[in-house]
Amino acid sequence: MARRAKRRQPFSPPAARAVDAPTPRPVARPPQRSIGARLSRWAFPAFLGVAAVAAAAIVVAGLGRAAAPVAHVVRPVEGSATAPVTIAEYSDFQCDYCGQWARTVEPELQAQYIDTGIVRFEWHDMAWEGPESEAAANAARCAGDQGQFWAYHDLLYRSQGPLNSGAFSAAHLKAFGAKLGLDTKTFDACVDANTYGSAIQADLAAATQLGINGTPTFIVNGQRLVGDQPLSAFAALIGTPPPATPSPTPAPSR
Repeated sequence: MARRAKRRQPFSPPAARAVDAPTPRPVARPPQRSIGARLSRWAFPAFLGVAAVAAAAIVVAGLGRAAAPVAHVVRPVEGSATAPVTIAEYSDFQCDYCGQWARTVEPELQAQYIDTGIVRFEWHDMAWEGPESEAAANAARCAGDQGQFWAYHDLLYRSQGPLNSGAFSAAHLKAFGAKLGLDTKTFDACVDANTYGSAIQADLAAATQLGINGTPTFIVNGQRLVGDQPLSAFAALIGTPPPATPSPTPAPSR
C-alpha cells in the first residue's frame, strides 16, 4: 500500500538563474507527483549502455574498504549475512519522506530486526531530486570508504533542507565528514572527484528498470512497500517476530 512517497518528476533548474533559488518546504504533505522524464537529461541510448555496465559491476558486501574503481564498488549493507530476510531500500537523501522514515521508523527496525539477526538491510541510491541528491549520495559512499556510511547517512537525514538550496553543498558535505572525524584529506578528495557518480547513476537506472518511481521504496524478500511505512507494515512481511525483551527482575524486598 502506497503511503507518503515522493513520485518522480523531471529535474529542471530555472533557465533565468544560474543557481536554484531556495524553495520553502510546505507544511502540508504534497500530493503524489506523476512520473517524470528525468532521464531525458542524458542521451538515452548512451546512458543505458554506461548504466548497464556499471550496474553489473556493483557487489553486495560489507563496508570499510578504501576507495576503489567502479568495478569493485561496495554496496552499503548492515545486518547478518545469514539473516533470513533481506530488505532493500531505494532512497534519496533530499527526499523528505525518506528523512521522516529514517529518523523515526528505521531506528525501531534496526533495534528489533537488524541488530537481532533477522534482517539484512541493503541501501540503493535513487538520487533523482537533483544535483545535491547526487552529491550527497557520493559523499555517503566516500564516508563508507572509512567505515562510516551509516553514520553519514543518519547525519544527512538530520540535516535536510529545501531541495538543491545548498544544504548539501560541497562545503557542507565536507563539514559533515569532519564532524564524524573522517580523514578529511581523503574524504574531501573523494567528494571533489565524484568517485561514486557512475555507481549512483547505475543504481538509478537499475531502480527504473524495476519500475520503482517513488521514494522511499522497500523490497522485503521480493515484496514491495512504497512510502514511509510504519514498523507494523514491515513486521507483517518479515513474519519472524523479534526476540522478546526480558522483563526486568524485581528488586528484592527489604
